[in-house]
Formats: sequence, structure tokens, C-alpha cells
Amino acid sequence: MNLWNFTLSFKDMVLDLSFMSVFLVAGTVFRRYGLFFQKYLVPNNLIAGFIGLILGTQVLGWIPISGERMGLYVYHLLALTFVAIGLRGEKTSWGKGPLSFSISMLTSYIIQGIIGVLVCFIFIYTIRPDLFAGLGLLLPMGFGMGPGQAFTIGTGWEKFGFEGGGMAGLTIAAVGYLIAYFAGMVIVNKGIRRGETALIEGLDSITSDMRTGVIKNGEKPVAGFLTLSMEAIEPLAFQVGVIGVVYLISFWVAKGVEFLLLSIGGAGFVSTVWAFHFVIALIVALVMRKVLDKTKKSYLIDKGLMTRTAGLFVDYLIVGSICGISLKVVWMYWAPILIMAILGGIATYYMLKYVCYRAFDDYHFERFAAVFAEMTGTLNSGLVMIRVMDPEFKTPVAEDLVYSSGIALFLGMPLLVLLNVPMNFFNNSLKGYWITLLLLLLYGVILWIFWRLIGFIHFKKTSKIKE
Repeated sequence: MNLWNFTLSFKDMVLDLSFMSVFLVAGTVFRRYGLFFQKYLVPNNLIAGFIGLILGTQVLGWIPISGERMGLYVYHLLALTFVAIGLRGEKTSWGKGPLSFSISMLTSYIIQGIIGVLVCFIFIYTIRPDLFAGLGLLLPMGFGMGPGQAFTIGTGWEKFGFEGGGMAGLTIAAVGYLIAYFAGMVIVNKGIRRGETALIEGLDSITSDMRTGVIKNGEKPVAGFLTLSMEAIEPLAFQVGVIGVVYLISFWVAKGVEFLLLSIGGAGFVSTVWAFHFVIALIVALVMRKVLDKTKKSYLIDKGLMTRTAGLFVDYLIVGSICGISLKVVWMYWAPILIMAILGGIATYYMLKYVCYRAFDDYHFERFAAVFAEMTGTLNSGLVMIRVMDPEFKTPVAEDLVYSSGIALFLGMPLLVLLNVPMNFFNNSLKGYWITLLLLLLYGVILWIFWRLIGFIHFKKTSKIKE
């Protein structure tokens, strides 16, 4: 499916967004009155997505939801989310937390990728010789990077023979969500009962507002501040307008890279450029923010409104990603996906638990629960776990987690290239996957050496300060 030349009628788009909005409202009602959802703090967007999946053409057939159209929305909402995040502003102070978080995330990607490829090899060399081995490389995409990346990359691999690649990516991401929230809440509840958290001593500290998802009483949080006069323009409209400008520039940059590749005979890499358009969008957003900072015009951008806009994109992205799941594709790949998810979840749990109790100086349990939820779900999953343990965000864990995601994206550029090695350099041959497996192992070793070196330098600095 060509995600930029896809034929879409205005009627379909309006109805799709209207149905997704209905699902979000219904998800809010289910969370408000459903004790099960309150117990595990299942987010409204996840509930909404499964409502849409059940009511759509895949199950009951009551609502005409197209998986291809949902994939189209996911693709573009992913990039728009990164644009909003890039425009928000920079972190004023850095420490060991964000870097350690980001390297632990990259290590999770590597471990998940290795497990995914090995599981696919077992199937290929035994009962499923026709299985597309790249399915295994979608595990870190769907688990650690989210449905947008998993769908975008999976769709790009379809031209190499990966039937339903985009939908397979969405399926893996959906399984990851379930692990993030249900396993994550089990971890958090157990930690609270055992007194492992730094700020709360029991489950009673989880307020009614947090359970129901509705702030009924008390002072309401501030969403953001107005940076322009409402008589001139709606300030939120301006924020969204800036996002649109950045996305248009991102499109032109991607077209420029495409033209350059075609001129030097690199046509085979063009699809990869458009698959990673969200990275281009983030880079352009960061450059735009830097320009605004240098020209002293950044006061026009409100961090709160940008955060809320990014949250809006994420909510609709998650609803679309689950609504767009193809049960036909699920049935096609259910066995390897199930085994990959179980083994990947277990490996991620033990690796992160080991790391978080050794790599950080404080809030070990909070960091572990948060990064586990993010590495199986999304950044939003991790923030949900933090909010349970730290409702007022008194600790630096939430901020470290947010900024480490950006660091991980840039440090992970070589990893994104590695995941495409079998297709771009070996024409999807098994030899390419074996080489990729070895490169992932090598990349993991280099990361750990770098991490240990950073830890040693930090230890030396801390020792001198104490002296």
C-alpha cells in the first residue's frame, strides 16, 4: 500500500475519524464504570481500539472500518506525534538517568530482535519454511517502538514478499500493549505491597480519579498557556499550524532524499526513506525548535499545548492501530507471534530488572516498572506506571523517561539500519538474517562496553565530589 498516494474519499475520512471519536468516548465510559479496567488502569485509547476491532468488519461487521485506511492514519499520526514532541523544547538539565534509560531501551530492542529472529528460524527450519523471517525483526518495532513504526516498516517489507507485513506489525504492537498494562500493573501492585516504591506505601494511594480516569473533584490540572491573543488567532490553532508547517517541510526533505537516491542509482532505498519519514519529521522539528530558540521566537510555542496535541495524536494513533488489525493476518502468524511475545516479554523483564537495580542511583523500582511498560507498550504505558507510583511526578523518573526516548531514537539509528539489512543488502535471503543476528549481538556488546565506561566515569566524578 502506497501511504502517500492512497486514494481516500473525504466521506470515508470524516466517518472514520467520527467512529474513532465514538470509540474513545465509549472507552472513557468503560474505564469510568468498569472495575476490571480500573484495577489494571487500562487506558481509554486501548479500550477504544478493541471496541472498534469488535464492532468493525473483522468481527461483528457493524461499522465499515477499513484496515488500510486505519494504517494510513497510523502512518501519518506517528510522524505528527514526533513533530509535536520535537517542538516542545529541550530538557534544561541532563544526568545519568536519561542516558542509562536510553541505553537500556536499545538493549531491549536488541534482545527482542535476537529472540524474534531465532524464533522465526526455528519455524523456518522445521514446520514453516515459507515463513518470512523479517517477522522476528518486527518484535522490537511493535514492542519497543510502537504500532506506528511496526506498521510503517512492516508495510515497507511487503514488497519483499511479507504478506500482511503492516498488519503483522500492528498485531505485535497490540500484544505488547496487553503485556505492558496487565503485566505492568501486576508488577506495580506487587511492588507497592512489598514496599519497594519510594513515595507510596500501599494501594490506597491510588486515587479514585486515577482509577476511573475522570477528574471529578478538586483543582483541575492546567493543560497549557496561551501564547497569542485570541482576538488575532486561536493559540491552539497556531500550535497545530506550526506542526503542519514542519510536516510539509519534512515531506519536501523526504522528496529531496528520494530524488538524490534515484540520481545515484539507489532506487532500492527509496521505500526505506518513506518508511522512516517519522525520523525525518523529528529532525526537522528539532531544527525548527533550535531556529526559534536562536531567534528568540520560541515564546510562541507552549510546551503544555504541544504536549496535549501530541497526546491527541497518540490517542487516535492507538485506536487506529488496534482497529486496523487483520484477524486473517493474526491467524496466519499467530504461533510465531505468540511465542515471540512470551519469550520477548520474559527476557525484557529480567534484563531490565537486572539493569535498573544496578545502573541507577535512585528510584530503582519506579524506573524498572516504567521502562518495562514502555519497552512492551509505548511511552504512554511507562508514564501510566509512573503516575500510579508517583502521582504528582515528584521524582525525575517521568522526565528522564520522556527524554531518554528521544536519545534512544538517535542512538538507535544504526539499529534501524541493521533491521533493514536483510532486505536492502541481501534481497531477503536467510544469509542476510544470520548476518543481521551477528551484527545485533556485536551492537549489543558495544553498547554494554559504552555503558560500563559511562558508569565508570560517573563513579569517578561522584567519588571526587565526595572527597
